[in-house]
Amino acid sequence: MVNAAPAAAPPIPSRDAGVLRRDMAERGMASKPPPRTPLAGGAPIAIGAMGGAVIGASQGQVTAGFLIGFAAGAAIAILIWLVDRRR
Repeated sequence: MVNAAPAAAPPIPSRDAGVLRRDMAERGMASKPPPRTPLAGGAPIAIGAMGGAVIGASQGQVTAGFLIGFAAGAAIAILIWLVDRRR
């Protein structure tokens, strides 16, 4: 069967297959607003780590600067997550 047509895989049903939008709205699923800042978690961590490494390099302590910047960025990311979660 060298030239046979490949068999088509059956479609994978989605999690909300058969659920209408009005049904979702009635259950409150569509009423939750999307997060304000979708990339807010990773951005402060990355900026803090890179900024800390640069500042640490100017002081002769790259690793310490990186770790301090990473910790500060993680703290900011957690704060953003907590504020966005309450909303």
